[in-house]
Amino acid sequence: MVGTLNELVQLSNTRFGRPRPRHGLRLLYWFANECVSFENSNMLSECDPAEGDFGFHYFENRYDQYGNKLLPDEEFPYYVVGNLNSPGAEDLPDYVSEDKYTDEHNSNTDRIIVSLDEEWFHQVYVTQHHDRSNYDPHATHRISRGLLMIIRRMSLEGFLEKMGYNSYIEYVPPMPVINYRPQTPNTVSPDFTAVTASSSDSSDSESPTTQNSDTRIQIDDDTLAQEPSKNLPSTKGFWERCTIL
Repeated sequence: MVGTLNELVQLSNTRFGRPRPRHGLRLLYWFANECVSFENSNMLSECDPAEGDFGFHYFENRYDQYGNKLLPDEEFPYYVVGNLNSPGAEDLPDYVSEDKYTDEHNSNTDRIIVSLDEEWFHQVYVTQHHDRSNYDPHATHRISRGLLMIIRRMSLEGFLEKMGYNSYIEYVPPMPVINYRPQTPNTVSPDFTAVTASSSDSSDSESPTTQNSDTRIQIDDDTLAQEPSKNLPSTKGFWERCTIL
C-alpha cells in the first residue's frame, strides 16, 4: 500500500531524489511551484499532461510480474513526468535538467506520477525506477496537498538544504592499530645464516635456465641471551659465523 507524505521530514526520510545529482527533488520543487495551483481544497493543473507538456506522457498502471499494480486503480488516467529524454522535457527549467548527461547515481531515475481529472490533479505521487521498465513500489509515495504547499513557500536552495541534498558523507575506514613492542635489554644480536635460494623457495617459479643463485641472509630471532664468561671462547666475527652453501 502506498503511504502518504505530509511533512518535509517524512519526505527526507524516504531519500527520494538523493544523492546528488539525482533530479527528483528539483523536479518536485518545479511541480509544486509551476505546474499546480490551489483553489480551496483542489489542485488545479497549470500544465497539460494529456498534451505532453514538459515530457508528460500516459502511464499504464499495469500488473507487474508478481501480479501487483504500482498505484491504486482510479477512474482518472495517470500521467508521468521526469524522464529528461522524453519529447517536451527540454522545456523543463535548467535547474531540473542541468545534470541530464550525467549517469552518476542513476541521475535520471526519479519520476512524478499524477492522476488527472480534466483540469484538476486528483493525486500526486513520487517514485523511482528500479530497472529500465519497472518502478520500485517501496520507493513510491503519495505527496499530500499540504506538503506541496509547504514546498511552495520555500526557496529552491532552502528546500534542497532541508532535504540534505548537497550533503555527502564519505566513509573513511579506520586506521590500522600498530602494536609497538620495545626491545628487551637482555636480547642479543640475532644470528645470521646465509642461505642460497632454490627453486622451491619462490612462489613465482622460473625455469632452471633462468634461476639465479643469489645469496640471502636469513635472520634467526630465537637466539637466547647468554651471560659472557671468561671460560668461553671469544665470539666469532660476523663473517666467521656465515656458512656459504
